[in-house]
Amino acid sequence: MSVLKSELKQLVITEVGVRVEDALEAAKADVRLLEGRQSAFTDGAKAAEALLTIVDQDLAADLFDIPTAAHIKKYVGRCVFALQNLTQQAANQRIAQTGKVQGLQHTVDLLKNIIDAEKAKVEAITVSESSPPPETPKERVEGTRPLSLKEQRLAEEAAAAPVKKRRGRPPRASYT
Repeated sequence: MSVLKSELKQLVITEVGVRVEDALEAAKADVRLLEGRQSAFTDGAKAAEALLTIVDQDLAADLFDIPTAAHIKKYVGRCVFALQNLTQQAANQRIAQTGKVQGLQHTVDLLKNIIDAEKAKVEAITVSESSPPPETPKERVEGTRPLSLKEQRLAEEAAAAPVKKRRGRPPRASYT
C-alpha cells in the first residue's frame, strides 16, 4: 500500500467521521429533547390528577351536582390517561434515541481506530522506505532473498487483514 493511498483513506475516513460526529451531536440533542418531553408530560399528568381531588372538594361544597361532577371526572381522567400514554411514548422514543447515540458513538470510535491504524501504516512505510535494502548479499541474512513486489503486497495485506473469529464447532481433528 502506498503512502498516498493511505493518506487518501485517512482523509476520506476523517470526512465521514466529521459527518458521523455531527449526527451524534444531533442525536444527543434529540435525547435531551425527549427527556424534557417525558418530564413535561409527567408533570401534566400529575397536575391533571390533582384536578380530580379538586372536583371531589367542589362536589362536597355543593358547587356541582353529581352528574356534572361525573362528566368532569370522566374527561379529566381521559386527559390523565392521554398524558400518561404520551409520557410512555416519550420514554420509548428516548430509549430508542439513546440506542442510536450508542451506535453512532461506536461508529466514531471505529473510525478513529481505522485512522490510527492508517497513521501507523504510513509511519511503517516511511520508516521502511528510509532504510535502504541491503546492497550486497553479505549484508542480507543467510538463506533469504529480497521480497518480490507481489510477496511484499501479500505480506502487507495479510498484516492489515483483521483476525476472523470462528463460529460454530471447531474443525475435526485429523488422525492421519
